[in-house]
Amino acid sequence: ALFMAAMEKYEKYSATLRIYGAIQDLSVIGMRLGLEPTRVRRRGEPVPGTSERMELDFWEMTAPVTPHRPLEDHLAWLKSRLIPRGSVLRDIATALSVDVFCEYRSNHGQGGFSLPPEALSWMVELGIGLEVAVIMEM
Repeated sequence: ALFMAAMEKYEKYSATLRIYGAIQDLSVIGMRLGLEPTRVRRRGEPVPGTSERMELDFWEMTAPVTPHRPLEDHLAWLKSRLIPRGSVLRDIATALSVDVFCEYRSNHGQGGFSLPPEALSWMVELGIGLEVAVIMEM
């Protein structure tokens, strides 16, 4: 009989700064922050994998960190770019929604993650909320 090798357990992470709302000119966000977006999405565009359409405009910058690195590393990359631009980001947040969207992906049920206070304190300082999606890929 053939035996399937046990699938190796994995956990993957990502962290993305999202600026969203009704944004007339998405290029203004990048110019004001002096940063390049990873992706922009326009209101009315199809939402991939669904029959829905985007309800808002999104300017997104995802940390270019290997998915297998801890979430803390992804957040540290964003922190290093965003802390020096705190006043601009706070100003943008007066008109638009700003948050950090994190994904945690796992192929097993015993997962989870924890974050030390310093991984989160900079978001409090900048007034940025955190949203986490947990995706089980069994």
